[in-house]
Amino acid sequence: MERMLPLYEAKMLDAYDHRDADVFKSATAEKRQNQPRYLTDREKQDPCREPMPIAWIREEVVRGDIPGWLVGFSDVTSATNERTVLSSALPRAGAANSYPLIRGLGRGILLSILNSFVFDYLARLKVAGLHINFFYLKQLPVLPPSLIHGLCPWAGFSMHDWIIERVANLSCTSWSMAPMAEELTGKAQVFPWDPEKRFLVRCEIDAAMFHLYGVQRDDVDYIMGTFGIVQRKDEAAHGEYRTKRIILETYDAMQGAMDSGVPYQPIVDLRPLKSHLTKEAADD
Repeated sequence: MERMLPLYEAKMLDAYDHRDADVFKSATAEKRQNQPRYLTDREKQDPCREPMPIAWIREEVVRGDIPGWLVGFSDVTSATNERTVLSSALPRAGAANSYPLIRGLGRGILLSILNSFVFDYLARLKVAGLHINFFYLKQLPVLPPSLIHGLCPWAGFSMHDWIIERVANLSCTSWSMAPMAEELTGKAQVFPWDPEKRFLVRCEIDAAMFHLYGVQRDDVDYIMGTFGIVQRKDEAAHGEYRTKRIILETYDAMQGAMDSGVPYQPIVDLRPLKSHLTKEAADD
């Protein structure tokens, strides 16, 4: 029996989200007929719900050495967008040229760096056009492995493990990503889709990245002030620049942990629901 795999396009993915949108052919659009239909939070709470592409490829076309999960980034961008760099993990499948893939070791860590505000700030200083090509990406400063594999100064255990736990929580939200969860956490599990929890986890990662890049608090304040669209959306929805406030509060809590020697306490529970621990439980 011939098996088909989805062909992912950039419009189907968002930061840490391989299920951002289905793609459908618009009956009214004269140009760009392939349009996204964004999945709702309710749809994403179903760990068996996957995005529906408009194109499929035969499994035999995918090279045999392609791993069980991939990391890529959206090629189409602009320094004036809400975010310049959008990166996600995705299942073993096809990827269109609008979503270049990155191979090699440390993909989970790289995912956390690419989606951080500090990296995005650096990227928008370099990217001049509407595309992020590899020659741009290779010029941008990425944290060295020696720093990532050292001790987490605010938690008392491996920096790598601290980050990976959060990357898995954000990325492994459907059963197609179980291979990633198994590789990163040792269990083929998925984590529930909870928008508020995901926001807080991302703020933790962002605060950590500011520390790891050696950015002082006043400069964190300044950098966050350059993301005008994020600020406007926050103020419209919450009456304040909530993203900036929580990142600064988390940054301060991590600094306090480093100064006092008392481990930093995570602001969210990262454990999966029992119903998300096994595929059989989800089917029941």
